[in-house]
Amino acid sequence: MKITTLCKSLALAGCLLASTSMAWSYEINAGKVLDGAGKAIQLRGVNWFGFETNNHVVHGLWARNWTEMITQMQAQGFNAVRLPFCPATLHGSAPPSSIDYGRNADLQGLSAIQVMDKVVTELSNRGMYVLLDHHTPDCQTISELWYTQSYSEQQWISDLTFVAQRYAGVPGVIGIDIKNEPHGAATWGTGNNATDWNRAAERAAAAVLPLAPHWLIAVEGIGENPSCSGSNAHFWGGNLEPLACTPLNIPANRLLLAPHTYGPDVYVQPYFNASNFPSNMPAIWDQHFGQFVQAGYAVMLGEFGGKFGRGDARDVQWQNALVDYMVGKGMRSGFYWSWNPNSGDTGGILDDDWTTVRTDKVQLLQRLWGDGSTPTTPTTPTTPTTPTTPTPPTPTGGFSVQEMMDSVWNAGYCQRVRVTNQGTAAGNWAITIPVSGTINNLWNATWTQAGSNLNASGVDWNKTLAPGAAAEFGFCAAR
Repeated sequence: MKITTLCKSLALAGCLLASTSMAWSYEINAGKVLDGAGKAIQLRGVNWFGFETNNHVVHGLWARNWTEMITQMQAQGFNAVRLPFCPATLHGSAPPSSIDYGRNADLQGLSAIQVMDKVVTELSNRGMYVLLDHHTPDCQTISELWYTQSYSEQQWISDLTFVAQRYAGVPGVIGIDIKNEPHGAATWGTGNNATDWNRAAERAAAAVLPLAPHWLIAVEGIGENPSCSGSNAHFWGGNLEPLACTPLNIPANRLLLAPHTYGPDVYVQPYFNASNFPSNMPAIWDQHFGQFVQAGYAVMLGEFGGKFGRGDARDVQWQNALVDYMVGKGMRSGFYWSWNPNSGDTGGILDDDWTTVRTDKVQLLQRLWGDGSTPTTPTTPTTPTTPTTPTPPTPTGGFSVQEMMDSVWNAGYCQRVRVTNQGTAAGNWAITIPVSGTINNLWNATWTQAGSNLNASGVDWNKTLAPGAAAEFGFCAAR
C-alpha cells in the first residue's frame, strides 16, 4: 500500500510459549490453510500498520488503548492481523513515538521490539492469527526490490531469520510475508538474479523454514514483467502471472500466495474506465492471480480495500464485485487494508476518530466470510463506571476460575476467563460458568452455550494443566 539457543533470541512471552509450539503448526493442503490438527482455518484478517513507519509502533495509540482496539477487532469478527514492520523496529533501541502512555501505561519504557512482542503475544493469546510482513526497508518507502543501495539482500535475509527465531514459538503466528509489493525493477523468471523476485523468494524461504518449519511463507506477485505477463496493468505485488511459466521452488505445503489488488480509489487503471466495468473485472482478476486457485495453490489477498463511497464512486462497485469474485472462487480468507483510518487512499475499518466503526465495510466483509462468522453489529466500546459481570463461578474439579471484564458497550461486552489447576496432579480442564447475553465470538477454548450457561474446555495446546498452571480464554457477547 502506498502509505507512507532459541529462547535467548525469543521474547520472554515467546519463550514461555515455545514449549507448546509443537502443538501449533500450519500448512497448505489442497489450496487451504490447515492448522496442526488438519482443520481448515478461515483468516478473517485486517492490516494494522505502524511498526513499518518511523513511529515504530502500531498507529492509533495516541488515541486509544492498544488492547481495547484488539477487543474491538474481535467484536467485528476479525480473527487475524497482518502486521507490517521495518528493520529499525526490530533493532532500534529508542522507544516508539506517538503513544499516549496515559492510555497505554503498560508500554511505558519499552523499546519498539518489546512493544511488538506484546502485540504479537496478545493477539496469539486471544486466539487470533498473525501474519508478519516485512513492509519497508527504511521505515518510509516501499522499495521496488527486496534490497536497496543502503539495505542489502544479506540484511533482508538476516532480518527475516531474526523474526523467525523470535516468533517461531508463538502459537498464533502463521508465518511471514517476506517482502511487501515488489514492483518496478522486480522481475520474475528472466534469469537475472539481481531482479528476479521468484529466486529471491526461494532464497528467503530456504533461510526462514529451518528456523520456523511450521510457518507459511507468503509470497506476493510483482508489477509488470517482460515475459509471461498479460497487458492488463497490475497493482504493486499483484501480478502472479509469471508463476505459470516459472514455478517457485518452495515446499508446496509452506507456500501461500498473497497478492494485492485495489480499485479506483488507489489508482485509476485503464480497465476501470471500461464501458462494461465492473463486469470486466473477474477475467482480469483471473489473469492476475485467480487462475492459481484452480491450479491448486492457496491464494489469499494480503491487501485489498478502498474508501468505499468516500472517494471515487466506482470503488463501491469494485469492492462489491471483488467480494462476489472471491466468494465464487472459494477465497473466503484475506486481509483487508486497513484497520487504521489514516491510510490516505483507502481509509480504514475505523473512522477518523479512531473509535467509530465503518459498519458498511464490516458488512461487506461479513458477506465475504459467510455463515458462522457474522458478529453482532458493534457500537463503540466504552468502559462504564460499574460494569456488569456474571456471578463468579465456584471451583470445579480442582480448577478455579477468575473472570476479567475487558470492555462493555451498550449492545454487548468482551471478557477473559482464567482457569487455574488448584490440584496436586495434572488434569484436563472443563468448566461451566453463567453468562449474560449470546456469545458470538470465543477464542482459546472449545465451547457451547446452553441458555445462560457457557460450557468451555481446553483446546489441544492448553487443555492439560500442570498443578498451579493456568489457561486463559476470552469471548465477546451481545445482549
